[in-house]
Amino acid sequence: MSGGLFTSHFLVFTYLDLMFRPLICLVLITALFSCKQGKKNLSTDENITATEFVESFPELMLPYSLHDSALDRKLGDTALISNKLVKAFIPDSVYKRDFRNAKPKFYVLGRAMDKNEDNYLLIKAATKEKQVAYLLCYDKDHAFKAGMPLVTGSAERNIASDGGLDKKFTIIKNRRKTARDGQVYYTKNVYVYNNAGTFTLILTESNEVQGNDEIFNPIDSMAMTFKVSGNYLKDKRNFVTVRDGARQNRILFFVHFEKNGGECIGELKGEADLIQPNLARYSAQGDPCSLEFKFDASKVTLTELSGCGNHRGIKCFFNDSYPKKAVKAKKKNQARTK
Repeated sequence: MSGGLFTSHFLVFTYLDLMFRPLICLVLITALFSCKQGKKNLSTDENITATEFVESFPELMLPYSLHDSALDRKLGDTALISNKLVKAFIPDSVYKRDFRNAKPKFYVLGRAMDKNEDNYLLIKAATKEKQVAYLLCYDKDHAFKAGMPLVTGSAERNIASDGGLDKKFTIIKNRRKTARDGQVYYTKNVYVYNNAGTFTLILTESNEVQGNDEIFNPIDSMAMTFKVSGNYLKDKRNFVTVRDGARQNRILFFVHFEKNGGECIGELKGEADLIQPNLARYSAQGDPCSLEFKFDASKVTLTELSGCGNHRGIKCFFNDSYPKKAVKAKKKNQARTK
């Protein structure tokens, strides 16, 4: 009896296996095809949505760190991003300062997504002379919000740098320089990103002489035809940049200041509404900060109305005035007219 029962069970399982095997294969093939369809080839699939663009980046395991030596490694064509997609999804203001009139190629490095569904994309831009890795942030709807250089390759052997993200999505940038006497000088900058589209510097550690490095200005190359657009500055580390917005009653701005001998640093990038011809006000959803800009012919005066502590140190404020820098091009035109 036991032998017959075993045989009957065997025949039943064999029948079920033969009956469902095609269905199982079909399910597996469909799943495999769906996964493959989800990832686009960014070097060839040029007619894609912003969602498809972002989600085609491979996932990164955090913490993640990228050293400048890795930028020299050649990436295959499968990692290449077509020029059409670069123009569609990566503003040239992100990389124009580094490459000027050069035309770099862009490559996919990876992606990480935080608990708010903000996406952090890493790309590499490269020419024969220069390689830079950029960190780009896109919101949960996959719209671009902000970008910054993360690691820049150096032709100087005594300079090394690296950058990355930790598990809390803190952005860390390190730079080391070895002097002729063997002394190693370092600078560590730590940033956080908020959904208002701003990278905020929250920590700087360094044994270098401060004040020599230029501040990265993400809107420097944008248009400035509006009356209030221009550069307002005290020095290279204390300035306000104002550029044209998408509408006549809206401006783009970037503020950076360092007070108390560099002990207190503030930085904010955003869009402000012109509520009067010479008065603009910044406020953004999800950001408690409210900032007022009052313009006249020679300067801009900033007044912190509320809650900007996320963008500065606790012992300083955005309240200050910055002289307007004269535009040289206008002087030349005036001279020709005379």
